Amino acid sequence: MRNDMFRPILATIFVCFLLTLSVSAFASETRLEKIMPEGGTAVLTFAADPLLTMTETPFTVELTGGTGKFLADAAISLRLVMPAMAMPLNNPKALWQNDTYHGQAIFTMAGEWNAIMLIKRPGYDLVDLTFELGEVLMK
Repeated sequence: MRNDMFRPILATIFVCFLLTLSVSAFASETRLEKIMPEGGTAVLTFAADPLLTMTETPFTVELTGGTGKFLADAAISLRLVMPAMAMPLNNPKALWQNDTYHGQAIFTMAGEWNAIMLIKRPGYDLVDLTFELGEVLMK
């Protein structure tokens, strides 16, 4: 009889635990979006949330023009900077593959970070977009 009393409570706790695991498994990326000056969007996605120091973090960049088509002719690099202090250069490149640009980033210190995306396309001016990444945590 005593076990019958606790079964609904244990079942509820177990279901909540499973839901927490499933939500965290799908919510582990940092996605930021900016409108480009000539139209279209730039989406920067890191494969981690939260972002951690001294960890290779894959990232992707999706560029679309004003018509919604993917832009495959750009040379893209990031400048990872801490606005509060001078840091050594941290400029990962992004290479085109399967409708997206792919790269690897490493954050060397805990604190607030920005990513300045440099986009160069043939026949267009250089575009730089600043993404505020927020707090990068100690590993």
